Amino acid sequence: MTEPAPRHFIHTPISRAFSGLVAALADHVEAERDISAADSRDPGFATWLLDAEAARTGVLGRIDAIRSAEVIRPEDRPLRHMAVICYLLMQAGSNAEFLEARQVLDRAPALFACPGDGAVAWRCRQMLRSTRLRIREMSALPCHIDPCEIEPDVPEIAAPVPA
Repeated sequence: MTEPAPRHFIHTPISRAFSGLVAALADHVEAERDISAADSRDPGFATWLLDAEAARTGVLGRIDAIRSAEVIRPEDRPLRHMAVICYLLMQAGSNAEFLEARQVLDRAPALFACPGDGAVAWRCRQMLRSTRLRIREMSALPCHIDPCEIEPDVPEIAAPVPA
């Protein structure tokens, strides 16, 4: 058996599952947008809620597949790291937990870098960029960032100075 040409991209179990994760995250974002804009008394709400729950389950299933798959090539590692961040974001129970997991992307960029010039590195970078966009969209969803938890930026009011 001959090795495939390096100019072609061939999936590994991790990259295949990660490609599905990108799509599942897009479904999750869309379903959560629908449910956040809906009135719970709307007749379609139950269906939208089921769609949102199914989308969440789809994301977690893809993450499980990535976490359980064997690393075949170096480009699989940043994909796995990103999947772990996605897991932490999906499981966050508060704004603080969500933002802490989100900040890892900026604080440890080497974990999510895919250096190289070939088709494999290029495709993996593309998937990582798409995932970052989905994460940015997730940050605007009330199921991940609770607007009631956000403290307003109110400047301290100085005590009045006696005349």
